[in-house]
Parts: sequence; C-alpha cells; structure tokens
Amino acid sequence: MKHSLHSHCLGCETVPEAIRKELESAIGVVTVKPAKGAATKLRKAIIERLKISGWSGEIAVAQGSNIKVTSIKGNVGLCLQTGNMARMYADLIKLQTLYLNNAIKSAIIVVPSEPVAKLLGSNIAQAKRLERELDIFKKAYRVPTLIFALE
Repeated sequence: MKHSLHSHCLGCETVPEAIRKELESAIGVVTVKPAKGAATKLRKAIIERLKISGWSGEIAVAQGSNIKVTSIKGNVGLCLQTGNMARMYADLIKLQTLYLNNAIKSAIIVVPSEPVAKLLGSNIAQAKRLERELDIFKKAYRVPTLIFALE
C-alpha cells in the first residue's frame, strides 16, 4: 500500500527518521485491498508489521484507564484510525495528554486518504479532513505529529 505524509507542528523534524521508515515499511507491505468491511483487516495488517519492529501493543493514556493509544515506541505515540471520524478527535486528545504528561515527544497518526476512506465505508476518518482541522486547532493540539495517509 502507498501513503503520503503531512507534518503538523514540526512532526517531520521531530519524529525520528528510523521510526518514520518503520511506518513506511509496515504500510508498504500491506496487501489488503480497500473495500467496504476491510478496515479491521487493514488495521490488523499494519499493527502486525509494527509489532515485528518492536512497537508495543495498546498503551493506556493514564494508569488504570481503559483509554488507550494504538502503540508507543521510544518517545513516539501512534494512533491508527480506520474507524468512524468521531474517533479521530479522541485520538488527538489522547496524544495531547501523553505529550503534556511527557510520555511522548511526538506522534504519528495513520488514517486513510479521502478516496480510501470512501472505499472502506461512510464517515470513516480520513487524512484530508484531519489535516484541515489540525490547522484550525493548531493552538489546541501542539504535538509534533506526522500524518500518514493510506492511499
């Protein structure tokens, strides 16, 4: 699968190159075809590849909490969102909380591109909207973040 990148708050400069390359590699070997009902398969395929590279499983945002991000490696938090658009905002709050608590120094968000989101279903989180809204919320969401748009 291919991808494109978008940098928010110096994400390109803050996310280590090795981490970026691991994500690129994990996405690059995915063979799941975007189609209605394939979002879970797509998500699992990427997560399996990342675990091989040493990424954690889900991590709680706070001790004793069931609020979790997809993974953390080093000081980079990861949210992989192939579900409903509303969940994307929850991911932003989770990453901002980890950042403010000094648990991470940067973040990666993986979401479908607009065309892929339309193939996966209706109201699926997608990169174009995320990028547009991060610009609106740039004073509220200050985490250096790289957005990987699945294409």
